[in-house]
Amino acid sequence: MLPDPRRYGPGDAGNPLLKLAHPGDGRALVGALRELAQASRDGEIRSTLACAASQQEYATVWRALCTAVEKPDADDAVAPRVFAMPWVIVAGGSAPANVECVLPDVDALAKVLEAHGVFGGSRTLGLSNALAGIETLESLAPSQVLHGWDDPRVREMAPSAIAVLRGVEEVHVRFLLGAAIAPAHAPGITETGSNVGAWGTPALRAMAAQLATPNVQLLPMPRPPGGLYSAAYAGRRAGIEAAFNLFMANSVRRIRMAVGDPSVTVSSHENGEVRVVLWTPFDDAMVEGFAWPLHPADDLDEVQGVITAMLAECHLPEATVHPSVLPDRTSTGAMLFRTR
Repeated sequence: MLPDPRRYGPGDAGNPLLKLAHPGDGRALVGALRELAQASRDGEIRSTLACAASQQEYATVWRALCTAVEKPDADDAVAPRVFAMPWVIVAGGSAPANVECVLPDVDALAKVLEAHGVFGGSRTLGLSNALAGIETLESLAPSQVLHGWDDPRVREMAPSAIAVLRGVEEVHVRFLLGAAIAPAHAPGITETGSNVGAWGTPALRAMAAQLATPNVQLLPMPRPPGGLYSAAYAGRRAGIEAAFNLFMANSVRRIRMAVGDPSVTVSSHENGEVRVVLWTPFDDAMVEGFAWPLHPADDLDEVQGVITAMLAECHLPEATVHPSVLPDRTSTGAMLFRTR
């Protein structure tokens, strides 16, 4: 099994939120986090996450925080619900270009989503014409996420452009933000939009038309909408998996065409990454590496399972797993990709 390269906090036996995380009293933890966010005591929430001493402790607080600031109070008869829809965008170009990620006709996209049931019984209050980046969503304070569309930073989030390089296919993740209103007891957009199979293809075509850029080939694949923090987490994971699939498809093909099946090494590194290296003993220069950054809430065993499943799907031999955490870089400053 891979060793965990992440460094968690020192723990704090006196922290009331961490105390609630251990007995599994999820309702009390959610309530306490919501009260702190309502009072704009964001620093206390951040310090609790920083103190979490393990992945399990961090993930418990993280999941409770998402529930606390993303879901409406049960007492609200009608509650606006802010959502973010992740888009995994595979981009390549015949010439360098920028995709500005500003939608020229967001109403046309909204009509496609509505026609295919994404909004369900909700009434749309607004849909942003700017596609935001992961870092922008993750930088929001809990109190801002709780206030939702009423907070100008959420409502007026800036677009995050995509720089396309010539002859290079890359995966990017962007988020379409919006707000919808529905009775608190009724399914929200996170429920009615959960089945991407029912609406993904027409939405893909509509978004591709919105982002069309000369000399650029785009494949914008939607993922289910969620609350701002939840969508950022899910979008990050979807983007990494898409990038890993693209890496495996291209790298395995190149090595096989040259020398046959590659060997595979998987290792953990001090900067909190898992790295997958494809290499061959027949050519020392033929080395392809992929870096998988771990979120503090990620289940490392589950991530390793995804990697192992992809290797099996590519009909590759079992990977060699380094038993210890390796340095991030070599003595010369280059990123370390160990082959043996």
